Amino acid sequence: MNVERIVAGETLPPEFESVRGLPELPVEPLAPGVPCLIARDGGHAVARLSLHLADDLHGAPGRSGLVGHYEAASREAGAALLAAARRDLVERGAVRVLGPMNGSTWARYRLALAAEPGDLESTPPFFTGEPRNPLDYPEHFAAAGFHVCARYESRIEALDADASDAGAVAARVAEAGFSFRPLDLARFEVELGSLFALSLESFADNLYYSPIAEPAFRSMYVPLRSRMDPELVLLALDRERKPCGFLFAFADPLSVRDGHPERLIAKTVAVAPRARGHGIANAMLDRVRAAARARGMREVVHALMHVANFSMRMSGRQSSRVFRRYALWEWTP
Repeated sequence: MNVERIVAGETLPPEFESVRGLPELPVEPLAPGVPCLIARDGGHAVARLSLHLADDLHGAPGRSGLVGHYEAASREAGAALLAAARRDLVERGAVRVLGPMNGSTWARYRLALAAEPGDLESTPPFFTGEPRNPLDYPEHFAAAGFHVCARYESRIEALDADASDAGAVAARVAEAGFSFRPLDLARFEVELGSLFALSLESFADNLYYSPIAEPAFRSMYVPLRSRMDPELVLLALDRERKPCGFLFAFADPLSVRDGHPERLIAKTVAVAPRARGHGIANAMLDRVRAAARARGMREVVHALMHVANFSMRMSGRQSSRVFRRYALWEWTP
């Protein structure tokens, strides 16, 4: 097997895209100038990945190497290419290698894992953002000497009733001077600016976080505008009516039955540090749950939560089950 190093241009060599574990998935963007590796066996591409470097990610001081856009036709090919990626990144100063991560945690990262006993099985993926991969890919990373460094879950619960403490949470939040309003689609560009600023402020303490430029942030949300229901995207306001948090949720188009979606995806919850400790996130979720139930939705997915963070505790207010598990992998010299 031969490994070739290439640099992404405006287009990629056809063999880079020919290695796809799930060919039905859309092509993932790759910025020009990003180095990539392709493994060939007998002239045929059998594995591919992209290479990135990032300095001082949150919780990971120093230079991290990132392996992204990972695809492989076999464990042997994948493990060999991951080993080549490790060498390349360490030679350029990386003190650890993380993967899969397509450049940052703002892009696709993590691997979906096989279900464990008690998990929901054969549940279709949700729209936009859920990692999808052949379930043997974790074996590729393990065979290359990587270990799991972070675990995540998506959990699902019924929308048949409010949380038992919803009234008390709403009263406590109101007494503290916070209020809520729906997203104003008529001022969409301005609203995106508020969401961007809140995201930078709220996510700075997330594991492996790095900031993003505003144009890149906008490019993630603009394509979703037509799917946004303002009552499912809430902004929290402080006493001075300044935004201090938001919840971004949407009706999952992959769950449509008899003409309407049955599943709500609670995708992103952000609360600025200055506004934490009052129950704002739970209050926003309670409002969005009620709006989704009024629209005929039957369940909500709490998406892509780190197993140790506050979102998991939010999900735990109601009886929920694991929808999918995910992991991020690390190798150190």
